[in-house]
Amino acid sequence: MTMDLRALKTFEACVRLGHFLKAAEELQYAPSTVTLQIQRLEADLGVSLFVRDGKRVIVTEAGRWLHREALVLLKSIGSIRQTVSDIGAGDKGTVRFGSIEPVASQRLASVIADFCRNRPNVELTMEIGGSRSIAERVRTGELDFGVCSTPSANYRLEFEPLLEERLGVMLNVNHPLAERASIAVSDLAGLTVLVKEPTCIYREIWERTVGTIEPTPFSCIEVGSFFVIQQMIQEEFGVGIVPLYQGLEQSGSLVIRPFADRNPVVTIGFAYKDKTFLGKAALRLMNAIKSFPESLPL
Repeated sequence: MTMDLRALKTFEACVRLGHFLKAAEELQYAPSTVTLQIQRLEADLGVSLFVRDGKRVIVTEAGRWLHREALVLLKSIGSIRQTVSDIGAGDKGTVRFGSIEPVASQRLASVIADFCRNRPNVELTMEIGGSRSIAERVRTGELDFGVCSTPSANYRLEFEPLLEERLGVMLNVNHPLAERASIAVSDLAGLTVLVKEPTCIYREIWERTVGTIEPTPFSCIEVGSFFVIQQMIQEEFGVGIVPLYQGLEQSGSLVIRPFADRNPVVTIGFAYKDKTFLGKAALRLMNAIKSFPESLPL
């Protein structure tokens, strides 16, 4: 049995209006088209759906049951069409993306909040992780895109540069170096330097920066959170290697100074497999991140 959805729609109109001619006028069909569609539907089902009473039609018991089910089906189809249309326009759907810190909290938080307010029907998932783990999850399709450093060529991902970040030194305002406009690597001699874990791109950039210095004139402590680094420095323990974000500074307690003799830079951007396979909502979010003023370099 094949059931034409157009015939079901015609059938529903005939039942609701009680007249084939009125159904034809509403649907803008020729009367003969309505009659033919009902006849084909009855032939497909092997039952009579109407009893003709002059110009009027009376619905049979089978027709009444079909009408109830047809209403549910047509409503469901209408909902499906609307949802597909909304997904195509970027107003519905799902977006799964990842971002490294502190890019996520310092640059993206306000963008994400604005995006969610404007598109409340988009299901958005934002993961926080390291560049390598984000690139891996994009490669396997678990994430639509990532905001991270340049992924390894082995991942075969597209990379669209977004901004450049420079590393600096976070200090307590009471530290003697806090009065300087910039700090040389040699100024860190004898100090305890708080750095991120080895898999963090900022740690990698830092090690490349000081890799030529032998022996290293300072001691390092690994701390897996920029927030914890903030708190330790606030307690006047050590200095931290962090990106130059004004948002990481705390008025009256912490400052971040650039390097005077080095220029440790990391490029942050979008990593994705193929833009042609990204949903409209994901593309809209990427465009929002690119265009939002607060996402621009400081």
